Amino acid sequence: MAEQMRGWSLSFSGCGFMGFYYVGVTQCLSEHAPQLLRDAPKILGASGGALHCVTFLCGISLEHRLQILMDLVRSARKRNIGVLHPSFNLFTHIRDGLNEILPSNAHKLVSGKVVISLTRVSDGKNVLVSDFDSKEEIIDALVCSCFIPFYCGLIPPTFRGVRYVDGGVSNNVPLIDASTTITISPFYGEHDICPKVKSTNFLHVNLTNMSFRLCSGNFYLAARALFPPEQKVLGEICLRGYLDALRFLEEKGICDPSPPCLNVPLEEKEPELTSSCCESESPPTKMQSNNEITPEGTEFIDHLRLSIIPWDDKILRIISPEFYLALQKSLKEKGGYLAKILNCFPVRIISYMMLPCTLPVESVIFVGQRLLRWFPDMPDDLEWLQWAAYKIFRLA
Repeated sequence: MAEQMRGWSLSFSGCGFMGFYYVGVTQCLSEHAPQLLRDAPKILGASGGALHCVTFLCGISLEHRLQILMDLVRSARKRNIGVLHPSFNLFTHIRDGLNEILPSNAHKLVSGKVVISLTRVSDGKNVLVSDFDSKEEIIDALVCSCFIPFYCGLIPPTFRGVRYVDGGVSNNVPLIDASTTITISPFYGEHDICPKVKSTNFLHVNLTNMSFRLCSGNFYLAARALFPPEQKVLGEICLRGYLDALRFLEEKGICDPSPPCLNVPLEEKEPELTSSCCESESPPTKMQSNNEITPEGTEFIDHLRLSIIPWDDKILRIISPEFYLALQKSLKEKGGYLAKILNCFPVRIISYMMLPCTLPVESVIFVGQRLLRWFPDMPDDLEWLQWAAYKIFRLA
């Protein structure tokens, strides 16, 4: 089976803030089946899946990718009403973040390899783009693929002079050849790599090429894709991606039989280590170096164990130390004592009570800032709004 799957493409569905799941998936594939990533002729993605594809192909490190996602979540959750606060602009965060992290030759690294799903506004058709002439074109394509109408704004961004919105609107799991593509999704469904539901409910729907099982867990995940949960939950989602990818590899018979042991420090890891060292039931010892996992760090793994099937419980002891330590580091709160004080319950209650007074003032300030940013693009955007209004009235 391993030889049969050599040269298969990978497709990452749209996911919103659930991109942590994909970090876990690709890390598992990198460790246990690097040939699947190395030999993949195409890596396709829509929305958040496309963002992950580009950052991975550009060689952004595991730790850096986790930190970027966690910083975005912290920014989204910083205010009392989260992403609904006028100070949070996902559109701007994505563009500025990509400008900062992508290398100047990003277009050379991903052209012909990545495929980004877009939805053309004029006719609602799906467009797949793979070739780029500059770093700016990649950023424009990614911003278009992630632009959720009304959630990110009213006026769609442009790519090569044409307006597009979220690729998930028309094709959430882009495919070139379905028979040789591994599909990946953070939602319960029928994809190759996705969470497995424990209930006997087999009802599912196909939403723009994405299999979506009708269960309470999926509705929760869909809500969290737009409104990010607390950081520990996102860490669990990342681990969930690692485990689901490992299950897929085992089912296909291409899983590395000797994975690294979770409780072994990185500097003590030796090639001759076997999985038997990971089968010990004794708890981790107290931290003695910066690279050793602490008992406190395993808290959210214990929480994850409560929501997964028994088969996965064995695998929790063979997670890569490199992956787990990077995840543990990204989950650490920033800001020191000041952040702890601002997040304590009494202070949050007071801030909520003051919201009717502070929100109008903050809204005026941040709306003014957005207008200043919008000023250079205002003529083109107003012309498009006029065209859109004409189309709507004509349909009515």
